[in-house]
Amino acid sequence: MKISATEKETYFRDGVVKISGAFDPKWVDFLRKATEESLKNPGKMAEEYGDDEKSTRFFGDQFVWIRNGDFKKFILESEAAAIAGELMGSNKINMFFDHLLVKEPGAVEPTPWHQDGPYWKVRGEQVCSIWFAMDNVTEATGGVRYVKGSHNTGIRYRPQSFSGDGNDVYDGGGLQTMPDIDATVSSDDIICYDLNPGDCLIHHANTIHGARGNAASNTRRRGYATRWTGDDVCWDPREGTADVLYDPDIEPGGPLDCDLFPVVWKR
Repeated sequence: MKISATEKETYFRDGVVKISGAFDPKWVDFLRKATEESLKNPGKMAEEYGDDEKSTRFFGDQFVWIRNGDFKKFILESEAAAIAGELMGSNKINMFFDHLLVKEPGAVEPTPWHQDGPYWKVRGEQVCSIWFAMDNVTEATGGVRYVKGSHNTGIRYRPQSFSGDGNDVYDGGGLQTMPDIDATVSSDDIICYDLNPGDCLIHHANTIHGARGNAASNTRRRGYATRWTGDDVCWDPREGTADVLYDPDIEPGGPLDCDLFPVVWKR
């Protein structure tokens, strides 16, 4: 897997980069079929983020690859781990977890502005998400919006629940509240890429991002986000972070290498 110098420069400058043509096209239909199976058989970490009274389905599920052989095949056999390794310049890549996100047409619930890193029980700079598009994506259909360069400010904001429930789990982290990004950040500093099926976005764990609802009447927004970690990342089970699937039995400060967070790629 070769990532261009320009793509690397964009990632480290903006905290997000769009890459087209990096994945074998076969993965689009493969993941679409796997997604339908997951929607019918959600796992214990699945959530319905939408308000049933005013919205169609906004669904999320995490650690899907642990129980679903098709998603596991993508994790172990697709180009994703190599993309993460080359982009971040890491000698090894661990699978952290995956997150399936489906906004059906008319799902009005937005994804709130947030950073990923503050949710997670890890520490380090080599942490990225690869957001794989299964549909044509625009800002109107719920495309992810990013605040360019926000990963480099050194500020980490308090997590919040996508559904609005269970926010007390994030107490104790001592982080400040996310400001009103739309009111305080210039539109010139916010970017939203249009995507075709098979395109991907890769963003740093501390890049501020969010998305509007899916305003389309007939276009789904199915995205599969895989989270990857590199050489400098260690386990950090601090207060105010989200649960993982099960206790990985790692000492604080230890490497992630274990069954839950396996090494998938090496240089």
